[in-house]
Amino acid sequence: MGAGSLIDSVTNVFVRVRSDEGVSGYGEAATWNLFSSETPEGICHVAERLLRPAIEGRDVLDLQGCRTAIDAAIVGNPAVKSAVETALHDLAARALGIPVYTLLGGLRRPDLGLSYSVSAQDPVQEAELVRARYEEGYRIFKMKTGVRDWRTDAARIESLAGRYDDIVIRLDFNCTGDPLDVPRLMRAVADVPIDFVEQPFSPEHHQPLSRLRRSFSVPLCADEGCRTPADARRLLADGSYDLISLKLGKLGGYGAVGRISAAAALHGVYGYAGAFEESRLGTTAALHQMLTLPSLVDGCDYYFSLVVLDPEHGPQGGFTVRAGRLSLPEEPGLGVTVPDHWFD
Repeated sequence: MGAGSLIDSVTNVFVRVRSDEGVSGYGEAATWNLFSSETPEGICHVAERLLRPAIEGRDVLDLQGCRTAIDAAIVGNPAVKSAVETALHDLAARALGIPVYTLLGGLRRPDLGLSYSVSAQDPVQEAELVRARYEEGYRIFKMKTGVRDWRTDAARIESLAGRYDDIVIRLDFNCTGDPLDVPRLMRAVADVPIDFVEQPFSPEHHQPLSRLRRSFSVPLCADEGCRTPADARRLLADGSYDLISLKLGKLGGYGAVGRISAAAALHGVYGYAGAFEESRLGTTAALHQMLTLPSLVDGCDYYFSLVVLDPEHGPQGGFTVRAGRLSLPEEPGLGVTVPDHWFD
């Protein structure tokens, strides 16, 4: 995942919140060490020792009151807060017999296209992976760049563009871009229509980012540079980016993502549906919100639970896939079932 092979396995945390009436809601915390200081063990500790006492005994429909109590219990910790908030929304929506997206304001779009991250760094392997995804209906491909030299990246991009004439190509450096080499790469692929470039430099590299904006018209997307609502306010104020990658676990859940998206829309900045390594539960939870947002570019990084994880041994239900696009069922809550024995 991302820029090359990073880790051999991941450990996600699943949260269950139950009401006195026996209704359950579920959430998921998926952390990635390049983005988060939270660990699975720490998430379990915070959820059990701090967040559980903060919400225990509250009205299941008092979502704002629960979120206020969660925020008062501990500073930061966006992944665990997002997981618990997701479970609370799932619980409340199931109790009301409505989908979570209705609680979040209602659908603004029926579906969202899948984007596949091309990150193998081997042209032959990448060609086969792209072919397989293309046959499944994918039409958006995000090339992970900056790991190899700029000439190799240029060849990879041109090879991808030359194979298909109906695809969207995006670049994602994951902060690995060299201030001298990124402009060289952009000039080398000037004839390729690049949809946007995600996080070309580390957040502290303000001058290279400014030079890139002045030299090229391609839109820029913030990801690692926008980890908190405070980061979002700063980016929107200085006009650094045209898009912001919205991830529930990175930004802290439905409430934080909703506020950031609304503020971004006022500045003419779009959201992008980013992801970590969530299972079908976390992916469906994110999709419930993304389909309600007013300013969201098409495409999402939600392929992980489809092409990496074993679909038979995880959460079931939730989103459906058709011709490379994701949509949601009209079921109460998130529409996802999680094995109860996971929580015994």
